[in-house]
Amino acid sequence: MKDSKLLFYEIMKYPIPNESGFFEYWAKKENKQKYQNNQNFSRNKKNQYIDEFITKINKFWKLYKSIPFVSEIFLCNSITFNSLKEESDIDIFIITKKNKLRRARFFSFLFFILTWLKRNKTNKKQKICLSFYVCEDNKNLYPIMINKSDVYLGYRLAHLVPLYQENPNNDWIFLSNPRFSAIFPNHPQKYCINIWTNLFTWKSISKKILEFLFWWIFWKIFEKIIKFIRKPILKYKIKKLWEKWKWIIVNDKMLKFYDDKRYQISSIFTLAQKQ
Repeated sequence: MKDSKLLFYEIMKYPIPNESGFFEYWAKKENKQKYQNNQNFSRNKKNQYIDEFITKINKFWKLYKSIPFVSEIFLCNSITFNSLKEESDIDIFIITKKNKLRRARFFSFLFFILTWLKRNKTNKKQKICLSFYVCEDNKNLYPIMINKSDVYLGYRLAHLVPLYQENPNNDWIFLSNPRFSAIFPNHPQKYCINIWTNLFTWKSISKKILEFLFWWIFWKIFEKIIKFIRKPILKYKIKKLWEKWKWIIVNDKMLKFYDDKRYQISSIFTLAQKQ
């Protein structure tokens, strides 16, 4: 059987981290002591585009503090796997306040559009991809695993990098995902990936004002209006995405709009383990 800790990175064509013991799938617990004191995600070779991307990300620190009803923002995917390309976009994962999912999406969409940061069909280079939202009371993502062989979700969680936390004392997302430690027992249960970003905290005065203005009953009704208007659009998207072996999740706790690679990656991973 092939060394499982290398398979995911080989399949995805991602660089294997030096501290690979953090991310070894079904790793042996006796190796934990070897890695627990090293909290950096080091690399043999730094991605040639990372400095340019991080400079741009850090430039908009005031924006992250100003989006109403957003409690946390994480960087994910290519940028945190050290696999950036010149034309890459910037994937973010957003955690919203309880029962404020659609309001958070509305304002984040609006703010990133107004600052010319949101990606579109013709321009995605260094643009923000708003593809995944979860309410803060629904941070356990393992119910959406496709099956026991789903490795993509675990590695995606392990490679999250926090960009913004309204409350710096928030629980680590790993603690909300009880199966995470079973899959990665060597992982220190905190963010161990270092891509030289700053972690921005607290919230701006403008965010406080907007949340005060839009917290009450009108905006509960507004969310229902958004739901009603988008219903036929979502029906069409769901049909088209299923036809292309992609899928989305739309409910009051989660919005997911990105291509689903988990079936493909997990099946290749399972097959490679047997070889």
